[in-house]
Amino acid sequence: MRDDDFLRVEAHDCPMTSCAAPAGSPCRTGRGKVAVQHHTARFRLVPALAKTLTVATPAVRKPGTLLRRRLPRPRPATVAG
Repeated sequence: MRDDDFLRVEAHDCPMTSCAAPAGSPCRTGRGKVAVQHHTARFRLVPALAKTLTVATPAVRKPGTLLRRRLPRPRPATVAG
């Protein structure tokens, strides 16, 4: 896993109906707090992370706090080639 994997995950909307975090925001708990890890259904949208067990929400996203505003959208991941 890389330190910027969360950016690739957050490039997608969370498909979980209980979360529905838009692209550019971390996943949320049922109480509206930033989740400690991204939902499995969301990080499986990234082929390179599909078999990963968890993708943690980094400290910069302040896990465990109430998300009061939408965070800026992450820049698209560049493809090395």
